[in-house]
Amino acid sequence: MNFLGPHPLCAECRRVNGGLLAVGHRQVHVRAYGKGACVDRGLAGLFAVLWAVCDTRSCCEDSGGEAYVVPTEDTFDAADRMLRRLGLWPRTGDGALWFTRPAWFEDAGLVRRALDGRESRWIVTDRRFQALRRPD
Repeated sequence: MNFLGPHPLCAECRRVNGGLLAVGHRQVHVRAYGKGACVDRGLAGLFAVLWAVCDTRSCCEDSGGEAYVVPTEDTFDAADRMLRRLGLWPRTGDGALWFTRPAWFEDAGLVRRALDGRESRWIVTDRRFQALRRPD
């Protein structure tokens, strides 16, 4: 059993996380796009949208002053593009995308509005997130 902090994972996540029972930040169980997991509360809204474009292995809302997500290798570029569309300009390191986390990442509605506010339109096809191009 592993305790990385005082904040417990939900019962469902405790069963599938290889003995991890608690972590350093408050957790929220998020379900979106056929995926579900406990994530740091400060990233819950992001994950409700991010999982449309990628699969992830790990995340943290604050590690040395920055947040990070660890997408799978085959979905890394899609996650990077979405974070850039949100204006975060992440840096890469150790298979992760590092960025300064806005406080509004707790709210999926605000994350979606931020994407729309940058004059982008998105569609989900085959459970993947794609930008729609404007006609010229």
